[in-house]
Amino acid sequence: MATNTLSISDISLVQVRLVEVRDTGHINVNDRHFALKAGASIDITSSLCKGINTITLVVNTNSIKDDPLRLVNGPCEWLGRFEVYVDGAIAGSYSKQGAYIIGGKENIIASIEVNVVRDASKPTVMQLINQLQRVQGITDANKTDFSKSHPHLVFKNGVTIHTWKNYAGVDHVFITDRSGKCVYGGYVGWIHSKYLEIALQTLHNELREYIV
Repeated sequence: MATNTLSISDISLVQVRLVEVRDTGHINVNDRHFALKAGASIDITSSLCKGINTITLVVNTNSIKDDPLRLVNGPCEWLGRFEVYVDGAIAGSYSKQGAYIIGGKENIIASIEVNVVRDASKPTVMQLINQLQRVQGITDANKTDFSKSHPHLVFKNGVTIHTWKNYAGVDHVFITDRSGKCVYGGYVGWIHSKYLEIALQTLHNELREYIV
């Protein structure tokens, strides 16, 4: 059976919907199992990891022992239709049907390979500015002092946080965009310097995988 492939970013929301089924349906996401009822959707984002993931869409048929009149009274077919959504938009529809013979079988509707890749846009300039502007005691700095600073956190997307301490012990922080242009500057006095230090360490910890 051919494997379908999807490539998504690590900030995408992924949902699976079981549109129609006979008899029952479930999905496997890597080593996790999720039962679904017809018409129901499930958010599987938290079950996906960075890199390659496998989603298997499955329909189960009841055993003829449990439903001996099935072949006489019908229906004599199994079927399943699933839809996969990424960030609210449909990314794929998968369906199959087949003859019901003795039942008690798992029928794979589709196997989907999902490649979760790093979001190249993270962190954004505004994300960093918003976090630094919450630092207690921070005040907008003169961007002309940017030339005196040095890189403190360099991110893979080119966005960089720079720092500088002047002769009076005042800590400055600057942010440059991907082109190297200074887009934000702030400073704190020595009384509040520990809050800036904590904020920078928090950014380092939260965005570690995006740092060069």
